[in-house]
Amino acid sequence: MLFFRMPKMKSQERGFFMREKLANVLWGLVWIAIGVFVFGKVMGFWEVPMLFPGWWTLFIIVPSGIAMIKNGIRPVNSIFMLCGVLILLEQNGLIDKGTLGKVMLPAIFFVIGVCILFRSLFAGTKRHYNGTSSYSATFAGNVVTPTGIERFDGCEVDAVFGGLDLDLRDTVIEDGAVIEASAIFGGIDIKVPQGVNVKVKRTELFGGAKSDVRNQDGNPVLYVNALCMFGGVDIK
Repeated sequence: MLFFRMPKMKSQERGFFMREKLANVLWGLVWIAIGVFVFGKVMGFWEVPMLFPGWWTLFIIVPSGIAMIKNGIRPVNSIFMLCGVLILLEQNGLIDKGTLGKVMLPAIFFVIGVCILFRSLFAGTKRHYNGTSSYSATFAGNVVTPTGIERFDGCEVDAVFGGLDLDLRDTVIEDGAVIEASAIFGGIDIKVPQGVNVKVKRTELFGGAKSDVRNQDGNPVLYVNALCMFGGVDIK
């Protein structure tokens, strides 16, 4: 009798797998709940208003919450969660428009600072190219061009109201390297060396991610997990 065993995963990989599974389960429950609610409404099973003030903010709050579960609390999903909640409160009369306009930008800066602080103090040490685990562009542009022959094994890149250009053409991509890319009202361009396959996992809301790389058998694989909200990620 033959027995097949699942390959052993590192604790970090197992944790990411469980978070991804939970995020997918929540997405499934969200769509089921929407289907049940709409069905009951059209069949007359319950008389609940179809819409409420600020209902559209759920399309910001829910994806942001699921992104927090899947990818952890990061500046991008935290900003969207904050904006969605504040706008929902304003739409329901709990915050007046004048106050919302005054607190929105300071609150965004506060959230960015807290996320960066906690990431620096409590995040585990990760080995990435040149000892850097993340690159960001917030309300500005940033060009990152690693050089040398060191092996690149992954990083995090965030573009929030800005643009980031990550040029990896002079690096050696390690097979299985992962790039966590988040483009929020911004854009990210990733240039990879020849002889590398790219596999993209997309989470998109009014944005998109695309790869122009032609994959060939036998090449090392670079994985890009792209979160695009009113932004885009281009891989060339």
